[in-house]
Amino acid sequence: MAEGEVLYNFGVLTKRYELVSRTAGQLAPGIAGVAVGFMTILVGVPVPLPFGPVLLGFWVALGKVPFGAHRGTRIRAMVGPLLRYGLLRLKGQARWEMPQTWLACAINSADTGPLPAPAFGDGPDPSGAARREQHRRARRTRDDTSEQLPPELGRLRWLATKVDGAEAGLLAERVGRRSLLTAVVSVSGGDRFVFSGPDEQAAQILQWGEVLKAMAADGPGLRRLQWVERATPQPSTVQEDWSRAAMRDVSPEEWADYQSLQSAIGTAAIHHDVYLGAQIETEATGPDALSEATVELAQLAEHLTSIGLRPRLLTRRGIASVLRQWADPTTAERLALWGEGSIPVSQAGPASRLVGYDTLRTDGYIHRVGQIAAWPRIDVGTEWMYPLLATASAGSVRTVSMHIEAVSTEQAFQEVRDARTTGGTAQRKRDEKGIITTEEEERRVDEARSRERELTRGFRQHKIAGLVMVSSPDTATAERAWRHAERKAVECHLDLREMHARGHLAWAATLPLCRLQFSKGLV
Repeated sequence: MAEGEVLYNFGVLTKRYELVSRTAGQLAPGIAGVAVGFMTILVGVPVPLPFGPVLLGFWVALGKVPFGAHRGTRIRAMVGPLLRYGLLRLKGQARWEMPQTWLACAINSADTGPLPAPAFGDGPDPSGAARREQHRRARRTRDDTSEQLPPELGRLRWLATKVDGAEAGLLAERVGRRSLLTAVVSVSGGDRFVFSGPDEQAAQILQWGEVLKAMAADGPGLRRLQWVERATPQPSTVQEDWSRAAMRDVSPEEWADYQSLQSAIGTAAIHHDVYLGAQIETEATGPDALSEATVELAQLAEHLTSIGLRPRLLTRRGIASVLRQWADPTTAERLALWGEGSIPVSQAGPASRLVGYDTLRTDGYIHRVGQIAAWPRIDVGTEWMYPLLATASAGSVRTVSMHIEAVSTEQAFQEVRDARTTGGTAQRKRDEKGIITTEEEERRVDEARSRERELTRGFRQHKIAGLVMVSSPDTATAERAWRHAERKAVECHLDLREMHARGHLAWAATLPLCRLQFSKGLV
């Protein structure tokens, strides 16, 4: 590290969350164990014995089978995902296909919303009740066809607003009394960060605090931010088109030399895209909600510009193009020829997806996703994540997704107090029994004190979650790309753990749509 470089520490209080909290269906073995135990009591079996199936059922449901290993992985770490995958297969949720509607739809270029095709034939004029029924059917059809997305993405509606005179696409979702409006921002200009000096890098990181402050206020407003960096192989058509236009009059020998050079660097050329998902929470509806979203997005764009970045709010068709690239990475080459607005919102999602134990397949592409279970435990510099972001395996697409959400002051104080109380009580018990206190346990107590001081001074706490995904056209390439991502994560001092039987949920969480739910244990 350079002399005088600013160092950062993630601390030891970073929680290890699961991407999906356990549901009643996943606790089925425990419920079955309770039923078996109850039946044995009714039969007349002595009391200690009926507790055996109860304990075994919940032990299996929690994935805590304490014996054996399979291919180097402990059985207890595999039971939970295997049961979850089995339930997906039994419920028919492992396979999903875009619903096919018999009603022809036309795309209106003005609002990019699907409209039902006009009826054919000269029938009798329908009555008022018949017209109302037709209207309800057309409305249901419009809602269904505009939401041809996998269930893990939820019931999203496409909206739009104007920011600085340009269209900004929004994906709306209703959660209780709240409305969640999500916008996608394409960000450029961040590549100069690597070539900046340590002082300038530290200053840019401090300026991000202004962006995070917008999330810390109580009440409606910006609540979630998701930063996504996507490395894709440079489309060969881009280099070929440029070479044909720029080297028309060269000799055959020079053209052959250039072609050989182009084929040599073709696999190493990587194109980086950076997106920022912004989720706005509001209790208003209709035009009032859109006006609040407009104000928040304008402020976010202003903050990003002050940092030195160049933000661009995507339109509805721009967001649809991003969604298509996640399902089929080869879409990028077609978009380079057809344009960003060539994909309507009704064709944004994947045509099909198939959940496997290790992989997820969408439209012929295979995805492997892992969560960052633990952050660096040592002091790191500003470029600590560069090994993972700078490279990608040949023939595959690598995606890194970070989710940030502000924690309420009351909840943050409660968590810190619990940590201090638990740590202090445990340390006293260890001292009484003569047990040695480890350095990590001591650091937990010290960090709880330091975080409480920061909260008392007015600082805000944020949750952060990370996901890494590789997308490849075949299984062998996906395996090599995933091993490459794991090695780079180790260089960044990250604990990267692959998601088993939850690929569809993890894939949705990598999209810049803020689909990861912290309240359900997703971090």
